[in-house]
Amino acid sequence: MNKLKELKEKFLSMDKKTRKGIIIFFSLFLALFVLDVISKWMCQLFLNVGDQVAIIPNFLYVTLYHNTKIAFSLGIDGVAGRAINIVISIVMSVLIAFYWIKNVKKMNYLEMATACLLLSGAFGNLIDRAFYWSNITGFDGVIDFIQFYLGGGPSAPNSFVNPFAVFNLADSYLTIGVIMMVIILIIDSVKSSKNDPYNKNPLESETKDEGKEDVNSK
Repeated sequence: MNKLKELKEKFLSMDKKTRKGIIIFFSLFLALFVLDVISKWMCQLFLNVGDQVAIIPNFLYVTLYHNTKIAFSLGIDGVAGRAINIVISIVMSVLIAFYWIKNVKKMNYLEMATACLLLSGAFGNLIDRAFYWSNITGFDGVIDFIQFYLGGGPSAPNSFVNPFAVFNLADSYLTIGVIMMVIILIIDSVKSSKNDPYNKNPLESETKDEGKEDVNSK
């Protein structure tokens, strides 16, 4: 109880912008996480493994699949591979949460959204990897269900993109989050480059200096 009271007092002592950012972050995290869990279990309860429901014929299907590897069915299979994936998910979740806690006062809404997507994705698949075992749930691994066909659909010959790997919403969160993180890093790099006094064009500086001398001579 004392800890909760301390956290409440600490929260109330923060400025309004920081409090608003924290509320938005946890609300978005909870919404994304719940959506991921519900979507997985809706497919688990109403579909059999391998069933296909066409959303957009020859392009987008809902297909139930249990993945014991990493996202998009990549990585090592089996118990050892799954244990490695659990450790990776835990480490990733802890690092993202630690980074957010440390930088919450400095982060803008885009950075908040990026951290939220990454944490929701890592935590969503962590739950599946850690708790969905055949002796507990009747199946092993992460519940995947989104499948794209980028080469003509189920009737077309199989290729690298036909069908595309089966994935879930948590995988989508991670993919979008990584893309957003790269964009943020590029933007920050460009801004830093423009603000760097040692990165200015020397000819530009000479022109400006000459202009100042001409003004002073007049």
